[in-house]
Amino acid sequence: MDKIISNYIKYKFIFSNNINHSAYLYQKVFRSIYGYTQNVTKKDKKTYLYQRPGVLENIPYIKSGKNSIVIPIDMEHSIINFFNTGKSPIHNFREKGEWTIDYTIEKIEINDTEIIRSIDNYIDSLVIISLDGSTKKLLDELNKLILDSDYLLKYKKANKDNLTSKIRNIKNIDWIIKCKDKSDKIKQFLELCNKINDLFYNSNKAEELKNKTAEIDLKESID
Repeated sequence: MDKIISNYIKYKFIFSNNINHSAYLYQKVFRSIYGYTQNVTKKDKKTYLYQRPGVLENIPYIKSGKNSIVIPIDMEHSIINFFNTGKSPIHNFREKGEWTIDYTIEKIEINDTEIIRSIDNYIDSLVIISLDGSTKKLLDELNKLILDSDYLLKYKKANKDNLTSKIRNIKNIDWIIKCKDKSDKIKQFLELCNKINDLFYNSNKAEELKNKTAEIDLKESID
């Protein structure tokens, strides 16, 4: 069992005396950190699930106790920004006279078994906006791209760039780098990512060749 240096963040919200300390306010603050799943029933009477991202959406973490989390090193910036500004993907408290916060950050050593468990759950929870605008599990999207060539053809440059950037950021997470040989889940995920990179590279080359051929044909027709 190895130990990995990580960031331990302890925080305490301090709410203003002149506001109603309602359960909803507390809920909004904590949802801003952890995110939540929203059930929406539409006119067709069907209920749809929407994932509302919190500050920790793209950060693996261990909830080590009340108002405390452990995250990889070099990934504390987004949560510190939320503490300082009140801005998160789903709420903007600034205004932020509603609350202030005391927090501390220190480096601690965490057993890699805890980190691997956190990373495995993190990989399973990752989502992405699919081509149809719906929220899909990232693993499902990667597998669909690999198995469905017609679906791959629908991916435009912006889609590829977005997914490639997301994959790159995940692969650069310190915990994943240090645990990639210790978890089957991480190995399988990285293999999928490498396959996607190869597919995108080959499809981009094919697109470049197609464009060059079209340019040559156009030039010859003019000449």
